[in-house]
Amino acid sequence: MRKLLFPLFLAPLVLCRAQDTLPSAETILNKFVEATGGRAALEKRHNQVEHGTVEIVAMGLKGTLTIYEAEPNKNRSIIELTGIGKIESGSNGDVAWENNPLQGPRIKQGVERTDALRDATFNAPLMVQKLYSKIETAGTETVNGHDCYKVVLTPKEGNPTAEYYDKTSGLLVKVSATRSTAMGDITAETVFDDYRKDGDVISPHKLTQHAAQMDIQITIERTEANVDLPKDIFDLPSEIQELLNKTQVAAKAPAATAASGSGAGKLTIYMGGKPAESETYTVEKSGGKILISGSAHASIGPMKVDVDQFDIATDDKYQPLQATAKGKLGQIQMNVSTTFTGGKAKNEIDNGQGPKTKEDDVHADAVVVYNPFPFYPWTVLAMRADLKTQAPQQFAVYVLNQGEVPATVVFKGREPVEFAGGKTVELNHLVASGKTPQGQALTLDFWVDDNRKLIKLAVPSQGVEGYQEGYDRKAPPDAGPAETPKTNSK
Repeated sequence: MRKLLFPLFLAPLVLCRAQDTLPSAETILNKFVEATGGRAALEKRHNQVEHGTVEIVAMGLKGTLTIYEAEPNKNRSIIELTGIGKIESGSNGDVAWENNPLQGPRIKQGVERTDALRDATFNAPLMVQKLYSKIETAGTETVNGHDCYKVVLTPKEGNPTAEYYDKTSGLLVKVSATRSTAMGDITAETVFDDYRKDGDVISPHKLTQHAAQMDIQITIERTEANVDLPKDIFDLPSEIQELLNKTQVAAKAPAATAASGSGAGKLTIYMGGKPAESETYTVEKSGGKILISGSAHASIGPMKVDVDQFDIATDDKYQPLQATAKGKLGQIQMNVSTTFTGGKAKNEIDNGQGPKTKEDDVHADAVVVYNPFPFYPWTVLAMRADLKTQAPQQFAVYVLNQGEVPATVVFKGREPVEFAGGKTVELNHLVASGKTPQGQALTLDFWVDDNRKLIKLAVPSQGVEGYQEGYDRKAPPDAGPAETPKTNSK
């Protein structure tokens, strides 16, 4: 039966299971199997491919969807959204993963992995007893005019799933589930409609998912069963394979370098040659503490990202004390409050569904940044780097709520930098290189003045440039077509 893997918002939702009185959950689920074609018809299917469209209504985003599934628990979902790019997720039966332009590649771990592998089970309605430790009929409820039985399925690990079956037809009408994601636990409801016959099996062709205060409309246009799949369709993408091979290298930060860096700033960030983001910030030193605070607002295609507040407080040795981030990705809240103590970063996360906690190991003097932006927190790195040597310098960088990674910084020397209007300024050039917590190699170039103020930045691999107010980009405003970059730039 159908499962839809939708990265960014929710892992695929399994469509059937249960047991109890009312009738029993087993009776309800058996009726569903018969209503959708019967056990024999489902057992004849060993793989399937679904083709359709997806629309995120509130954000005006539309795209195509292709889902490959095969027994026992392999799948791959490919979504292409106009203005955003390709969003992929899948399982090779052991490794569950996802890759999207906002967060980059990552491997699912813990409960998230368990959920993903269970949700990837092919012909899951036939394997309910193996997938769940408890199934029960929990009552009745009316869903969109359908009188339904409510069946609750509880796995050995993870949150229970509630499914609602039409009393008369036996078909699944709604699923409500909470899934662990990179953005914390997210609860979603998916409503199933427009059941049609594909070969010997009946399945829904219209799905409406409500999650994180947004509606996602999914339409299945065509389903193929028992096809010759591409032989490598379930192989791990190279970025995911690289993550598996990744080894963590402990980073030892150098002693803090006395530097000013105080004051205020305003950065304009260009993506693909077009202005796409603005950042405003201040740097204050007082009472033995350093406070960097500001905001950032970006438009990536039709999607808006607003970081209304991102503050970092450190002591006078640049050891982080606390950080606060508040903002929205489209309509999804992104709120994180973090305290640093005893070698731990303790995060309290709220994505609009109540606070969750997450704890990461972190070096006492890690540079704290945010993903995908703003860039101004990298001012701390510019303040700390030694400009008297061109030897590699090692720093620990903590990406808020994601994890710590090592970074290597090299001072390239002083060099003239040209700006618009024939303006040329002698600046200090720093290059920071490393990998994101998701394993992507990344290089950032920074040009700072003698007070360590960030004047220009660049992320060459992503077509990103940034300029301090008063130092305009030399290229003309209409230089080059805009591109949608990979925004996991920290």
